[in-house]
Parts: sequence; C-alpha cells; structure tokens
Amino acid sequence: MKNAIILTHGLIGEALIEAVYGILGIKDGLWALSVTEMSVAEISERLLSIVNAPDKKEDGVIIMASLKGGSCWNVAVAVAMQYSNVKVVSGVNLPMVLSFMTKRENTNLEVLTDLIIKDGVRGLCKFE
Repeated sequence: MKNAIILTHGLIGEALIEAVYGILGIKDGLWALSVTEMSVAEISERLLSIVNAPDKKEDGVIIMASLKGGSCWNVAVAVAMQYSNVKVVSGVNLPMVLSFMTKRENTNLEVLTDLIIKDGVRGLCKFE
C-alpha cells in the first residue's frame, strides 16, 4: 500500500487526516508530522523513521509538505533524494489528500503524484 506523510507547521496534518476520516471513514496509510518547535535535524530524524518503517516504503511514499521552500519542503526533498520511491509535493490541501486516498491502489507512484497535484489545484476556485 502506498503511504502519505503530511509534513506541516502546526497541526494542519492531523486536521486533514481527521477530515479525510470524516469523509471517507479511513485513514490507514496517512501520517502527520508537525514540525512545531523542531530543529531541521529533528524533522529529518522523525521523517526518516516513518519513511524507513518496513511497511511504509514498500509501494512508495508521497510526502505532502505545507510550503515549497520552507523547512518542511527542504527536509522532505533531502529525504526523497535518498529513495527512488519517495516523492514530494507542496501546498497540501484536502482535495490532494482525498485524491491520494481514493486513487492510490490503482495508480503507480509517479502518476499518482501528478494526479494529486492536479486535483489539489482543481479544488481551488472563486465563487462569483
């Protein structure tokens, strides 16, 4: 099973996982890592412990970081550079996480990464 790690400042990841659970009734394969008051070394250590868990990286991991260029992104990219089956996307939002959960079983990791980005952008709109 493909897994996703929601890597954010504050408790955004936990809130997204609870929202997904409320909508889909599942949260298996989703992990939240909040980096509040953590050094880069601590973030990296905690992220690697999730990625390296035997059942996590088997089919691949997508790390959804809150903001490109921030500490979450930088650590996630450094970790992903060590593994061919770890991908990183930024700008995590609820449509992205829902897309991951509903498409992960029937889609390879590379295509899944592209799909969740498209679905995340598709979720943005302006009411007029």
